[in-house]
Amino acid sequence: MAQADRFVEALGEIARGANSLPFRLLAPMAVKAAAVALGVRGCSLLLLTAGHKRLVHTASYGLSDRFRAKGLVDAKRSLQEVTEGQPVAILDASTDPRMQFPELAEQEGIASLLGVPVKVGGETVGSLRAYSRVPRIFHDREVDFLSTAADILGTALGRERWQRQRQGKSPRGTGLSPSLVRPVTFAHPSEEEFARLLDFYEIEWLYEPRSFPLEPGGRGEMFTPDFYLPALDLYLELTTQAQSLLREKKHKVRLLKALYPEVKIKLLSRRDYDRLLAKYGHGPLARAKAEGVGPVFLGRERIARRVRELAKELSQRYQGETPVLVGVLRGVFCFMADLMRHLSIPAEMDFMSISYYGEKSPAVKITKDLDLDISGRHVVLVEDIVDTGMTLRFIIAHLNRRHPKGIAVCALLDKRVRRLVDVSLDFVGFEVPDEFLVGYGLDYREKFRNLPYVAVLKPSED
Repeated sequence: MAQADRFVEALGEIARGANSLPFRLLAPMAVKAAAVALGVRGCSLLLLTAGHKRLVHTASYGLSDRFRAKGLVDAKRSLQEVTEGQPVAILDASTDPRMQFPELAEQEGIASLLGVPVKVGGETVGSLRAYSRVPRIFHDREVDFLSTAADILGTALGRERWQRQRQGKSPRGTGLSPSLVRPVTFAHPSEEEFARLLDFYEIEWLYEPRSFPLEPGGRGEMFTPDFYLPALDLYLELTTQAQSLLREKKHKVRLLKALYPEVKIKLLSRRDYDRLLAKYGHGPLARAKAEGVGPVFLGRERIARRVRELAKELSQRYQGETPVLVGVLRGVFCFMADLMRHLSIPAEMDFMSISYYGEKSPAVKITKDLDLDISGRHVVLVEDIVDTGMTLRFIIAHLNRRHPKGIAVCALLDKRVRRLVDVSLDFVGFEVPDEFLVGYGLDYREKFRNLPYVAVLKPSED
């Protein structure tokens, strides 16, 4: 069959698939059809993560697991012209500076490659690439063929994203939307639960996108962290295993940090994971009974003294201004009221509330928005406690869309040890350890908010 006929047949197959298949099934079918039509070693669809900084292999054909698991591709170092919307052909993959992993390409048997942009609504969202075993000059008709295949994929991807968001089946602004572009089979139910939590807070995630050799030279045992959060450039490894296996995981994480000092990774143990879920009313700790409170962690006088100090710091920062203090209901009300009373400058107050994980919505929503107009105003976001940072990140992004002059965060308690999302706190009352704290507005299943101090929750021995 002539090349032109193969191109027509492949494009027809991809177009029919675009009309009948979900994108996660269309993508692997399309890259295979493109590779066969071009007569190349393989093809790969790479999509941009949030922020358009990295590309990840989303579907591929003819490539080894080792090549696909090499890690995320830097959009500026690897065929940057494609990310900017232009096709690129590379004759010698081993020497061209636009190749991010030339050694791996050589090991894979890739001599030349062609990359074209994948666009949704005129915006480049990824790249469709063809890899040749032998040095090859790609002609215009081959570039046109691969570009047309990429256009069909982009149209299908955009349509399915829009449909799912309209139906409320996926959160907005999630970049790759992993469940949309490729099927994910989790190794453990806890991983699937954690993915839903990330989806709820609109934090883009990738499941097991990279494997790290744990011996110098890139050989030997491999370690594949469970999640990668592109917007935070953070890998997460979850383990709900026994203590003996936890030690093994800790050892691997230490090795990874030593061999790859530029990589950020956190290990969540069973205890960490259960406490994380308990914060959102899920998991075994959320269902546990509480006998009452244990030792007082922060007494009422110590809290009152620090609140006065924070009010003084805020008054000095905003001298001559009238800031808007914003609180997120409900735990902040005690701290917010006391803080407001001690300010020596005029200030306005407003509240907002959000939906919580586990409710029917697939993504966090604003259930009560601000009544005041904060455009061009200084905003102080007042928080009772900041731990993972996921809620705070969402709220700051929401407030920024209303164009304030600036946003500062004032938190009574900072549980930094639990931080997953790196958020900046401008005013902090106390840094606290990883304990379940109640009182002064903080609750456990809506109890203990009325305590005038902050104490450690005392769980039932049952």
